[in-house]
Amino acid sequence: MEHTLHAAPVSQGERLASIDVLRGFALLGILAMNVMVFAMPMAAYSNPTIFTEYSGTNRATYWVVHTLFDLKMMGLFSMLFGAGVVVWSRKAETPEDARRLRWLWLRRMCWLLVFGVIHGWLIWEGDILYSYALCGLMVVWWLRRLPPVWLFVVSGAFFAVHLLLAGFQGFQVWMLFSDSAAAASIRAEAPPEAIAAGLEALQSYMAPTPEQVQAEVAALRGDWATVFRHRAGVTLMMEIQGFLFYIFWRAASMMLLGIALTKTGVFTGKRSAAFYGRMAAIGYAIGVPLIVGGIVFNESHGFGVVWFALAGTFFNLIGAVPMMLGHAGLLLWIVKKGYLARLTGALARVGQMAFTNYLMQSVLCSLIFYGWGLGMAGEVGRLGQELIVVGIWVVEILWSVAWLSRYRFGPAEWLWRSLTYWELQPMRRA
Repeated sequence: MEHTLHAAPVSQGERLASIDVLRGFALLGILAMNVMVFAMPMAAYSNPTIFTEYSGTNRATYWVVHTLFDLKMMGLFSMLFGAGVVVWSRKAETPEDARRLRWLWLRRMCWLLVFGVIHGWLIWEGDILYSYALCGLMVVWWLRRLPPVWLFVVSGAFFAVHLLLAGFQGFQVWMLFSDSAAAASIRAEAPPEAIAAGLEALQSYMAPTPEQVQAEVAALRGDWATVFRHRAGVTLMMEIQGFLFYIFWRAASMMLLGIALTKTGVFTGKRSAAFYGRMAAIGYAIGVPLIVGGIVFNESHGFGVVWFALAGTFFNLIGAVPMMLGHAGLLLWIVKKGYLARLTGALARVGQMAFTNYLMQSVLCSLIFYGWGLGMAGEVGRLGQELIVVGIWVVEILWSVAWLSRYRFGPAEWLWRSLTYWELQPMRRA
């Protein structure tokens, strides 16, 4: 009998609970960072002294959120994107299956790209779907079959390029903003128009003037057209410079790492509870001192843009990797032990609806912070922002559990799958 590929989404029985739990955790955690771009000028995302007073609850909240979430959730979510490729592509049993599945994957990523463009331009400039789609088209599918050892090597190579590019940006910031004689000498020899263009490009994102800060807050509080005009430049920057010089290299590195950890049984829950316990302990033992050391370093230099770009940012760029592996190890240890079963079950439901919940976060935050909604941008401190995040977490957990008790997919997942397979997918559970 001729073998034919069953071209359909991953069924409930084929899902891996461990990956769904991790994805749900990462999806909720991402909002703890993203909320700042809705609520404050973008530069305040990295520099807590730019907008809110850096003391009391603002300082304490920054310490907690930066240590636990900044880059860790994006990295973990990227790794799980890679893990999803392994799960999704394992349906191919013959070369013919692989060819058919490849075209489905390309179609799947093209539609994700479309969703990302719509999300980035019409809802929120911090969109990650666009970048994930391009990584999926350019790297992940073609390298997924590498043996785990080579996946680790290539992932490391991508990460090394990411650090080199960050170092180059640090040099640019030093050249443009440093008061040192060496930097002044370089500026004196460079064309004035090039220096002016560099300052204009970097200043609003790294060291905005008080006037720029107020103008950005006013834009966030404007009507939809005002917010769109403000968003357009940032979105274009994110989709071109941000992607080419930052997001692509880090996200692709983490995706390949996720594929390797899935192939070695780490993300599929095949390792022992003791293994996951050691993974968490080692990850935190390396990651926490690096990240806390980075906060102390940046505080000692007043979060100065030159010191931050030259050295301060690298503590978290590097420390986030063992830290997110520590998060993964702890969660998988909890799952393996059977602890907090109701909570991990709810996280799995959030993970199954990650696409819908990601878009829902942007819509809710837009309604809360932008001027065409409640207009609360610039009015809520860091602790207040995170309390709003907790409220959205509760809404998304309850919504995900209730929705998936009746339906097979979230609304966005259903649309994405229907477009990928070019066939309306059954929505209601039998």
